[in-house]
Amino acid sequence: MIFLFLHNLFRWLVVLSGLWVLFRVWTGFLKHSEWTNKERIAGLVFTSLLNLQFLLGILVLFLGPLHAVSAYSHMGEAMKNPVLRFFAIEHPFMMLLAVIVAQAGFSLSKRAATDRAKFLRATICYTISAILIVAAVPWPFSKVARPLFPTLLGQECPLNPPRFRI
Repeated sequence: MIFLFLHNLFRWLVVLSGLWVLFRVWTGFLKHSEWTNKERIAGLVFTSLLNLQFLLGILVLFLGPLHAVSAYSHMGEAMKNPVLRFFAIEHPFMMLLAVIVAQAGFSLSKRAATDRAKFLRATICYTISAILIVAAVPWPFSKVARPLFPTLLGQECPLNPPRFRI
């Protein structure tokens, strides 16, 4: 499925841009640097890629192997299945929070009056967003394991949730 392939690919762009923006804002915050266009662009790239990744995730959620619409209409059964619950509820909710917090960090840092305030706001929000992202990733060692490079290594999605009939 093309949306799952793109979602798997874009996650690495989000990770790289997240590391880049975290490096920029933490370095600037700790060194009391001047806020430059580089910090603004790093934040813009991170939030833009995160927004795109979230949209791809929504497409995977509703058009992918989970058939979330069926899961949502049988919520009691879906909540009993830890894999289905994670991918239909927990993962999208935490990622939505990560998107909101990152976007708030970008917007609040633009509006701040001083460089110090810009760095402070960006550092707090981007760090919280990164923590939410790390918490919501289906790591290979977790109960809801997904391979780190599923489409690049030709691995199939190990996700086999029960199919609900409407």
